[in-house]
Amino acid sequence: MKKYIAAVLAAAVMIVFTPKLFGLAFNNSFPAKGQKDFTLTLTENGSTITLSAEEYLTGCLFAQIDVSYEEEALKAQAAAAYTYALRLCADGTELSDSTSLCQPYFTPAKAKEYYGDSYEKYLPKVKEAASYGASHGIYYENKPIYSVYCSVSAGASAHPDYIWGLSMPYLARAECPKDSEYKNFRAENEITAEDVRDRLLQYDPAIEMPLDYSLWFSDMIRDEYGYVISAQVGGKTLSGGDLWRILKLRSTAFEIIWNKISFTVITKGYGHGAGMSQYTANEMAKEGKTAEEILEYFYKGAEVKKV
Repeated sequence: MKKYIAAVLAAAVMIVFTPKLFGLAFNNSFPAKGQKDFTLTLTENGSTITLSAEEYLTGCLFAQIDVSYEEEALKAQAAAAYTYALRLCADGTELSDSTSLCQPYFTPAKAKEYYGDSYEKYLPKVKEAASYGASHGIYYENKPIYSVYCSVSAGASAHPDYIWGLSMPYLARAECPKDSEYKNFRAENEITAEDVRDRLLQYDPAIEMPLDYSLWFSDMIRDEYGYVISAQVGGKTLSGGDLWRILKLRSTAFEIIWNKISFTVITKGYGHGAGMSQYTANEMAKEGKTAEEILEYFYKGAEVKKV
């Protein structure tokens, strides 16, 4: 069980929704309708499978969230995963189980591998949530939204501007005060100078790397929750989202400190921070909030519709 949860969180934190993808599709007009099945590519062997929406969302839930969470939180996650898939399909993007191109999905075999004996225990609960998600989409101005989500925010949801350089009205800030109670809310890890250099130069060979490592990152601007808005990196201005993707950081709320041996990275939260915080969704469910109430709290001005 612990192994599974760690794997799910690791998958969720590495979801990279690219600005190019958003930019291509955001201004298009899509019909407000649902979808009964999805076709996706499995990155492990390149095979293509077609699943009912319920089957797809069952695999998504096992891969995306701690399924011991409250039922209403799982339903909210299922609707978010469903809507995100709808949006990608509507703009012509192929679905896959790749966290860098789409959203996490586990085949039944992979879910059983990670969950072990607990798989059968949670399967009925997950299927019920998947059934809800497959019949509920989230719409803004009659278009399925980019219903992004994260494991834990830094105390409030992050502005998408910092991450993807785009403004989406339904991703306005939502307060998540209970996220600070998450047991691993604050984390520290070390990254070697060589690793940082390699990743930065792979991103942009023109970035300057002075001999004084303490000068590599400067003028880091953060908002009140610690989300990085921008930073000076080797003569370039990079966004917090850029650095999150380049350095594969745990969160977009971070500090990077040269400790004379390596870089210490201090983060708050888990994931990009935008959209729905799964941890707060679960806390809201404990307080009696429905999936619809949770979704409309995080996706401002959006409407949950039965499809």
